[in-house]
Amino acid sequence: MVTLGLIAALLGLMMISVEPEVDLSVDQLMESPEQYEGDTFRLHGTTEFLDLENHSLILIGESDSLIIDYSGAALPSGVEDGKTISVRGELATNGEGWIMHAYEIKTGCPSKYEAEA
Repeated sequence: MVTLGLIAALLGLMMISVEPEVDLSVDQLMESPEQYEGDTFRLHGTTEFLDLENHSLILIGESDSLIIDYSGAALPSGVEDGKTISVRGELATNGEGWIMHAYEIKTGCPSKYEAEA
């Protein structure tokens, strides 16, 4: 009984200390980007321009766009203009606007990245 109680307490502490990762669309992020500056989170949108030479791409939403620097991430096969992707990284300002430094990029079905109602 004591062992089960300790295990349950440890599991409870682990669940409390683990914060869920923030998952945003480009449009949601650009409503108030300063709120997420320096934070690591997941962002999803559609690729509009892929610059292989400079390791960057533009990720678009319905009305906003954001430059993604993927020099710190592996670019999966299948990433091309018009493809929906998910990017995990950190938001920063570069003096001219906002840029996300990607740690991870995933391709897949757009429904995977839509928030549940």
